[in-house]
Amino acid sequence: MEEGLFEKYKLEKETWTYKGFHGLLHTFFPVGEQPLRFFRKNYGDSFHITIFFVENDYVHWFWNEADMERLRVGLVNRVNRDPAFLSRLLKQWHIKLKLFRTVFKAITTARLAELNDRAFLALYKKFNMAYMDEYSIAAGLQDSFSMHSDRFLEPALKQVIHDHFNDTFVLLMSPTKDSFINQEMLGRYAILIQIQKNASLARLIKAQGARALPAIRQSHKKLYAQLRKHILNFHWVQNNYAKVVYLDAVYFLEALHDMLEKGVNPRVEIKRIEDAIARVKHEKLLLIKKLNLNKELRNLITIAEVFAYMQDERKKYVLIANYYQKLFKDEAGKRLELGVAEMNYTIYPELYDMLLKRGVSSEELHKRKDFCVCIQTLKGYEVVSGKRARELFVRMSGARDKETRILRGQTASVGCVRGIVKIIRTTHDLVNVATRLKLMRTRGKCV
Repeated sequence: MEEGLFEKYKLEKETWTYKGFHGLLHTFFPVGEQPLRFFRKNYGDSFHITIFFVENDYVHWFWNEADMERLRVGLVNRVNRDPAFLSRLLKQWHIKLKLFRTVFKAITTARLAELNDRAFLALYKKFNMAYMDEYSIAAGLQDSFSMHSDRFLEPALKQVIHDHFNDTFVLLMSPTKDSFINQEMLGRYAILIQIQKNASLARLIKAQGARALPAIRQSHKKLYAQLRKHILNFHWVQNNYAKVVYLDAVYFLEALHDMLEKGVNPRVEIKRIEDAIARVKHEKLLLIKKLNLNKELRNLITIAEVFAYMQDERKKYVLIANYYQKLFKDEAGKRLELGVAEMNYTIYPELYDMLLKRGVSSEELHKRKDFCVCIQTLKGYEVVSGKRARELFVRMSGARDKETRILRGQTASVGCVRGIVKIIRTTHDLVNVATRLKLMRTRGKCV
């Protein structure tokens, strides 16, 4: 009788923290790898196992809690001994991000098509190595810290914050750097300023929206160049582990058209964004001084602030990586004569045999889409589909239906929104939200 995966990997005494979101086996495989060997190389410690299941383009990720606890406690102790450690960590990560950018900026659809199979595989390996190398620093420590903040950070602060805890906690945890979403909007407002300087151009876009693109390309070359630069910088902002949406000139012109229709004042909006960050920085400094926190608590707040920045930047590079992963998947699919759905359930190490030996099992790829598990350790990985995968999922999750898993986490900021909203109760709800709707998740007075 074939050994069960639960027994094979000795999981009897392990406990897990769950995350669920839309994703694909192909795009998520490097994410499962990065907390292991790459993280150990960069940090000296690591997770010993990662496990994620994929079911019809939905990922169930299980973080090992013993690893999370050990890494978090070790990090906090390290920062308490050496506060400069965080600065060195950021410097190391920024170097790896720069190396990652040099790899993906040279990748285009046309170039991939010109490469022979071996050169194509070598470039994809180089991409994945750089991706996992930078990702490991951003995620290995940050998720161990932030995902369990309710177990250690909130209780520690409740010892010294006795009034208005929710509002105070949110301010202490608020990011003090612009998110990539804000950066995209600032770029969009800068384009709107240029449009409003030219009354005839503003009338053209207000009247025609994206249909004005040929005229803009022909007669407003400066604006067109500014628009093209914005597209290159931010075409990826709606991507995720399961889909890639390339935001083109049509998309951004329609967005600018809507702003003109609504009478948006871009200078006011830019000031609002800039003032919000400055206000948070100022209020947080005053609050920390007022609370007279000890060194250990101040260090926890500093770690949270650094990791908030890293989490946003990490997500940015995930969304960019998803775009380039699609380019590779599409090119490999053409060579293998496999459809998109089938390529979504390959993993990059398998492409060597698939391309060089033509070892393709279309049936197995379809089984993986239905239900599979990827188990990754310091010694290697295993992808299993079918009954054994389902049995492991039941034992690890307690057979809880994914629809009942409630979305949890820290609130991003205090504030108000106006417009059409959809309340998000589970991660599964997210995929059905139209892009123009605002997302709202309440926690006390937070949105």
